[in-house]
Amino acid sequence: MYKIVITSFGTKCLYEIETESLIPMKSTNSDYQAALDAIIADGADCFNGDIPADVQAAANAKAAAE
Repeated sequence: MYKIVITSFGTKCLYEIETESLIPMKSTNSDYQAALDAIIADGADCFNGDIPADVQAAANAKAAAE
């Protein structure tokens, strides 16, 4: 399960709750791509709270490209 956090540097990141990992929201990051895959497969069930519009848009774009 994921949620959005703001780091002490003011950067918005995904946080993977199970592994307590911060995931930079960069298209080249494999963990970010895995989070997008989870959103594509499971929708809001894999997210704590609402999926932010920019993250949902990235997931939609990835799904459309596949």
